[in-house]
Amino acid sequence: MIFDDNPHASIRILRTRMPYATFDMRPWSPAVNVFETEQAMLLVVELAGVESSNVQIEAHPQFVRIAGVRQIALPHDLRRLHRMEIASGAFQIEVPFDRPIDPDRTSARFTNGLLEIWLPFAGRGVRQIVVRVHREGEV
Repeated sequence: MIFDDNPHASIRILRTRMPYATFDMRPWSPAVNVFETEQAMLLVVELAGVESSNVQIEAHPQFVRIAGVRQIALPHDLRRLHRMEIASGAFQIEVPFDRPIDPDRTSARFTNGLLEIWLPFAGRGVRQIVVRVHREGEV
């Protein structure tokens, strides 16, 4: 593991200058494709190397939040790092929707490093109505 004291730490190299590198500890964001069909939104999130048990999905009517952790072990006898392009540590991404979805009917599957989330649209859209207020005695 990269940091023994914080397994959720995210590491991103910002710049290097001999003899040290500067690291960024903020969560990283995985690549995501967002598709809309007649019935639902479909998200495909690239999460190679992430265990499905390390992924949390929060579905809300107006957005979905995906969070988790990718842990990459470094060799114990590491002497020098030549290239580090794969993000590790905590990740998070939030995707907003134009139309409300039904969180209760959301489903997901994880195959070959790709997380597919199916988010059906809510049965009834949000409606705006005008309510006339009657005074006492009016019908």
